[in-house]
Amino acid sequence: MKQVKILLCILLSVTLLVGLIMGYIYLPKQTCEQISVVPHTNNECIVIGQEDVEEMLANAKIEVIRKQQKDIDLGQISSELKKNPFVEKVNFVHFAGGKLVIDYKLRDIVLNVFTLGGENYLVDEKGIVLPFTMQMTDYLMVVNGNVSDDYKVGNRAHRIIQEALLITKKIYSDDFYKAQFRQIYINSKNELELMATIGGQTVLLGNSENIDEKLSNVRTVYANALPHKGYKTYSKLDARFKNRIIATKHN
Repeated sequence: MKQVKILLCILLSVTLLVGLIMGYIYLPKQTCEQISVVPHTNNECIVIGQEDVEEMLANAKIEVIRKQQKDIDLGQISSELKKNPFVEKVNFVHFAGGKLVIDYKLRDIVLNVFTLGGENYLVDEKGIVLPFTMQMTDYLMVVNGNVSDDYKVGNRAHRIIQEALLITKKIYSDDFYKAQFRQIYINSKNELELMATIGGQTVLLGNSENIDEKLSNVRTVYANALPHKGYKTYSKLDARFKNRIIATKHN
């Protein structure tokens, strides 16, 4: 019985060894028949998808379809993808049978910023400046007004934009705020103002300091005061002060 077990173990080991040897002989000769792009993003739309990656490879003169896998430089493909400003991380590039799988994480885009000079750019959740693209179809928070034209793709956004980003994250974390505020305006004093969708008020925040308290005070006004006074009674709500809102009526 013991000899039978030993014999079976030997046969199993030989089988595995033959399988590995055949794999090493066969795989390098296998061709790539298909590209499968797997993007990950928290945005609703995908700014860099299948067609974009295929175009990127074509522009870089990287041929993969019907080429032997041993002749395809996976590191070159990964490096090329990392050049794209919208790609935050390349998770892996590998073969699965005759398929080339390209898996990557896209930056989470939060802001659409318009400058004084009429240009616009995007900002991700980490405050990195990204180029504007028509492929971004999400309804992002708009930031405009006194916004400098001095920006560079790949750099961190200016301080005032970072403050707008912090406020936006607070707004996006709450359904009420998210429905009510879709635009942040930077006035001539570099103060931040929210533009209300219901009522059309300007909500003056000043800066991001004590933003939780400021937004809470604003919510109280919208929940308790405006339903009785009328949403169009006031043109401006000043939330810069502690524990109070100063409301300005329409002229």
